[in-house]
Amino acid sequence: MPSTRAIRPSRRAAAVALGLTAALGVPAVAHAADPLVWWEDGEQQLLGRTPSGGMPNGVASEPTFSHDSRNNRWIAFTSTATNIDGPVAAGRRNVYLVQRGGAIKPWANPWQYGSTRLLTVGRGGAPADGDSWGPSISGFTGPKDKPEEARIVAFVSTATNLVRGAGDGRTPRAYVASVRGGGMRLVRAPGWVTGVEVSADAQRVFVTTTRGLYVETGRRVRKIASGSGMAHPATTTRGYQVAYERRGNLYLTTVASRRTVLLGPGTDPDVDAGEPNGPRRGFVRALTFSRDGGAFRMSFSGSRTKIEQFGVTQTASKVNSGGSTTAFGEGRQVRLQVRLLDGGDYGGYVRPQGVCPLGQGDVTSVAVSTRYNYTAFTCQGGGLFGFYVGPYE
Repeated sequence: MPSTRAIRPSRRAAAVALGLTAALGVPAVAHAADPLVWWEDGEQQLLGRTPSGGMPNGVASEPTFSHDSRNNRWIAFTSTATNIDGPVAAGRRNVYLVQRGGAIKPWANPWQYGSTRLLTVGRGGAPADGDSWGPSISGFTGPKDKPEEARIVAFVSTATNLVRGAGDGRTPRAYVASVRGGGMRLVRAPGWVTGVEVSADAQRVFVTTTRGLYVETGRRVRKIASGSGMAHPATTTRGYQVAYERRGNLYLTTVASRRTVLLGPGTDPDVDAGEPNGPRRGFVRALTFSRDGGAFRMSFSGSRTKIEQFGVTQTASKVNSGGSTTAFGEGRQVRLQVRLLDGGDYGGYVRPQGVCPLGQGDVTSVAVSTRYNYTAFTCQGGGLFGFYVGPYE
């Protein structure tokens, strides 16, 4: 796992506590009209864009990275726009994929926009006739830091024309599509779907419905927890454990044993990639969540559980694959707080790592890449932006 020492000090004035990195010089402010913007030109970019590079005519939300090491080749998001890629019906939410372009180097060079593709296309090329939302994308870091690229995207939709014979136009269902295009299928979990999450290795798909928590493995669906009111499933790379929210409380289920533990009050859980070694291999090490306007992280070490609040927020908080970094929105700003799981060294950022431009309002949702080299975030004004946190030595 990288530490905050790995961030090039010449590009970022980063940590303030415990001496992980000194607060060094910050590049000259390039946008004096906005006092929050401290970085050089080109380090923040519009990711949700029209073919000509302009701001779309709808609202973007729910960005998520593929966690393929530092490649982070894909970002999935939801938008109501009609002028990003087509065909789409006016007033509908659709799921899109942004592909990274340009050269990708091992130390995490700046993320360069490549292209955008509409994922939720109806049969025969028709616009989807229902809303689609809540994307989850695979992709993980293999041995020796090898990027294992994303294969599938899962999402929720009320559309009836995505696959043959699916949907009634009212009941949300879970779908899985190929990242590269050319394949979409229904996940046959019973009930009204409230959330979906794929394991990073693309082997398991978790679905929360009005009837319980389900997992699909090899196209076979089975229930692993019963009850109504579940939402926001989040799982590790191999899908050994899954967290979810139920009526304002957080739960964690171990898939093999179906053992479920109540963690406490909170909403919108997100989890790390899982313990890489030892008897707890694949188990959650860190879980971020929101509660009473705060961004929290819960970390697990053997039988010990530690809860920390890292800031105030109006968004769901997110965690990187290593479990070290909590990302959240604080007004117009994207905040990153870094606390290493091994040793607890702390490296909170004194500067925002992304800012909604003037006129775009506050941050509405955030995402953080595998090694916190990049953030992606949406704003009240509808924009989806990406920010370059910095490379590694």
